[in-house]
Amino acid sequence: MNNLNPFVKPNQTKPSCMEMLQTILDGEASEEQKQYFKGHMDNCMPCFKSYDLDMALKQLLQSKCCGGEAPQDLIEKIKIQISQKSAQ
Repeated sequence: MNNLNPFVKPNQTKPSCMEMLQTILDGEASEEQKQYFKGHMDNCMPCFKSYDLDMALKQLLQSKCCGGEAPQDLIEKIKIQISQKSAQ
């Protein structure tokens, strides 16, 4: 696997793990970015946990919202509530 981060922006800014994750979940990632992130997840437990949670939420919301996209603010509210419950 290439060690160069294909998510790096043209101005050489490295994205955060969450920015990379969001690109993946939104279906906007190239095949190279998907492969890079898969390797990244193998070494970054917070990314791994976030990916599983975000994928489960996205699939649940899509199935309950008649196959349409759920509003981003709804997704964020649910994530916050789950994080708060997990922290307790």
